[in-house]
Amino acid sequence: MKFPCRITRLTDGQWSIRHVGTDAGPVEVKAYSREEALEKMRNELRFWIESCPCTGQSYRNLQIEVVEVT
Repeated sequence: MKFPCRITRLTDGQWSIRHVGTDAGPVEVKAYSREEALEKMRNELRFWIESCPCTGQSYRNLQIEVVEVT
């Protein structure tokens, strides 16, 4: 599954990444590194698309399509 996400470097040095879609709804996370922001987004998207988070089902093919916002 591919999820287009917009990533932005904020004035305070944090990175904000946002996904808006019908599959997982609006999801936004922030972190102090780009890599951490991407990992947090993967985790949030997995949580929202799992039919039941308690099943332990994993979405290994989850891909974030990064759109850089300047």
